[in-house]
Amino acid sequence: GDLFSIRVTDPYPSDWDDCLERANQELEEDARPELAENVENPENYDVVFLGYPNWWYGVPMALLSFLEDNDLSGKQVYLFCSHGTGGLASSVDIIKDALPGGTISDHVFDCYEEDAPNSQEEIESWLSELGY
Repeated sequence: GDLFSIRVTDPYPSDWDDCLERANQELEEDARPELAENVENPENYDVVFLGYPNWWYGVPMALLSFLEDNDLSGKQVYLFCSHGTGGLASSVDIIKDALPGGTISDHVFDCYEEDAPNSQEEIESWLSELGY
C-alpha cells in the first residue's frame, strides 16, 4: 500500500492553544482548508484506510477537504481514530455524510491519544480481524 498524509497549504500551528483556536475557527466557519496535494490516481485503489484525530467531537476540516477533493465512491474504507476524552463522538457519522458513495466498515479502530504509542498489538488484532 501507499501512505498519503493529508496536509494543508497553511500548516497548523505547533503551539497547542493556537492549534485549538484555529481548529475551532475552521469548525465555526465550516471551512475547507486548501490541501497541499491530492492522491494521484485514486481510481487505482480499492481499499482506503483513513486515519484522523477527533477534533471538537468530530473531524478536522482538512479531512473534509480531502473527502471532497478525492472520489472514494466504490471503495472499501476503514477508519481509525485517535482521541482525547471524546472517543469517536460524531466523527463516523460526519465521514459517512461526506462519503455517500463509499463503503465504510462498521469496524472502526479508535484509541485514546496517550495509549497510541503502546497500541501496536491492538492495531494488529484489528487488522487481522479485517483480513489484513
